[in-house]
Amino acid sequence: MLMLAVTVMIAAIVSAFAGGFSDAAGEKVPQASFKVRVNLPENRTYFDHAGGDPISLSNIRVAFISGEKKTTLSQGDIGRTCINFTQVGDAGTTIKAGDTFFIESETPTNIKDGSGLKFGSLKIFPDNETTWMVIDTRSSKTVSMGSLYL
Repeated sequence: MLMLAVTVMIAAIVSAFAGGFSDAAGEKVPQASFKVRVNLPENRTYFDHAGGDPISLSNIRVAFISGEKKTTLSQGDIGRTCINFTQVGDAGTTIKAGDTFFIESETPTNIKDGSGLKFGSLKIFPDNETTWMVIDTRSSKTVSMGSLYL
């Protein structure tokens, strides 16, 4: 009986650690809601924080998925695959409810009529669904996601 109890206890401990019961980082993944809008003449995609936890721009990546192609952007990509990745207004880096940040795409020189967005090799065309995800860089988990149409 004692041996059975010890075996069950060891199995429960191993299962808890293997199943992620013990989070090594110990940090809560922020959850927030964003409304996304695009201003094509400015080549900007705006993310309006509609509620939830405050988010630090330095701790997030934004992924865009269009068809089979995907790109992931962060503030470190400014000048490489995007022109800008910053907060609107205040020069702070924490986005809270009511705040907005934007990502400015490269000029879409080889998209047929000049409308669309270009982030590195990813081109987002009008009338195509594009999925976006805001990802916490510390945990690699999704904070918020949705779809947009140009």
